[in-house]
Amino acid sequence: MLDPKKRRQHVNGPIVHRDIRSETTRTLTKAPQSPHAEPLETGDSHLENALSPLDIRSETHQRYSTEHSGNQDAVKHKDTGLFREPFSVRRVRKSQDNKLTAMLQVRNERGRYLEEVLDDLSEFVDEIVIVDDASTDGTPDICRAYPKVVRLEVLEKPLFAEEWRLRNALWQAAAGTSPDWLLSVDADELYSAEAKKAIRALINQDHSDWIAFRFYDMWGGRTHYREDDLWGLHRRHTASLVRYMPGYPYFYPQQNHHVPRLPLPCTVLPGISTELKVQHLGWSGSLEDRVRKYLRYKRIDPHGEWGSLEHYESILDPEPRLIPWKEEQ
Repeated sequence: MLDPKKRRQHVNGPIVHRDIRSETTRTLTKAPQSPHAEPLETGDSHLENALSPLDIRSETHQRYSTEHSGNQDAVKHKDTGLFREPFSVRRVRKSQDNKLTAMLQVRNERGRYLEEVLDDLSEFVDEIVIVDDASTDGTPDICRAYPKVVRLEVLEKPLFAEEWRLRNALWQAAAGTSPDWLLSVDADELYSAEAKKAIRALINQDHSDWIAFRFYDMWGGRTHYREDDLWGLHRRHTASLVRYMPGYPYFYPQQNHHVPRLPLPCTVLPGISTELKVQHLGWSGSLEDRVRKYLRYKRIDPHGEWGSLEHYESILDPEPRLIPWKEEQ
């Protein structure tokens, strides 16, 4: 078990950094800063640039206060703008026998990476929940073939144009299976062997509520990842694993695209940033595949309302800076 008194510790090999914020189970009074210089990623770099930790915490507080106006016992806070955890929230922190549930949103994944991802997840999670965004290529049939897929919801109409609704539908579906921890996975992400080995020790503890990893954008294959001024997700930590607490005020920002993978209120909870690695294979295909993704981004966000136009254009860079991939630490 992790020693909550130590800031740096080892879990099956890789160094783990405790994010020391507050040991109380009811009130968070410190800004959710990572022990590293880089900010915590919630799954989308554009959102990180738009909202500081204080912004996120204030928005959480305002949303919950609005929903519970008139109930003075539901929320107790000072006039500081800091989020105070409601006393009505049931905190469930188990140090053993935690159920790990992976959740994925998918659409037209046949012939890509879905089967490999589901094979990978089946090795180390207990259950898998999937929301299919109105696929037309038989993707749901692939999902049904996996015994650990305990819930598959197939939408009749796609929600891709309103991604926050799709994220929320997935969260609600996963929460309905009584999980202890939720792992938010895209259909093109593979966790390293070290990450899969360490994950049980990471969740079977009672002091931290999210776990962050290093995500690498594999480029043009699986031997190299991209690193330059616009492509550096691996230089920060991305939280993709969170303890589920019934009654906690989870919600997503109402954005059509580039929505974070975890609800915003998760960022004010205490967590752990690890050096464990995850491969993102979305850019590892052919040049033609990357061009198709570039054209899709330009079509759905032509003015850069939800993302960076410079970042979109960099997809077509003929000579990107590539670094050899090494799975071990």
